[in-house]
Amino acid sequence: MKIALALSLLILAGCVQAREPQLVAMNQTGDNMLTCDQIAVEYKANTEVARSKIAKNEANDRKELFLGILVWPGLFDLKNADGNEGNALLDRNILLLGLAKAKACPGIGAWPGQPERYTLNGYRMG
Repeated sequence: MKIALALSLLILAGCVQAREPQLVAMNQTGDNMLTCDQIAVEYKANTEVARSKIAKNEANDRKELFLGILVWPGLFDLKNADGNEGNALLDRNILLLGLAKAKACPGIGAWPGQPERYTLNGYRMG
């Protein structure tokens, strides 16, 4: 009995404490009141943050795979907060691009391209 309890505590202690994703809402209050300049600034900022979050999550996935296979399976972070947050920002950018087109904002073609969405093992997340 004591061995089973000790083993259970060891398993629980070895699990990753993954943070919950804080997803940005695609639609936000006041979206229709945004100016073309405000839309462009938010779109560009979202793109940079999403690119960074997705790259970080993909690097973490490789590290977790290595550690999970060689050290302990409890080291996998299955919540993928950064990747899912990055995808939420890309979703928001789809809406912002639509708003910019509806308002006939100039310079949309010069806006930065979007990074690839975060995926886990080829499966689309979010």
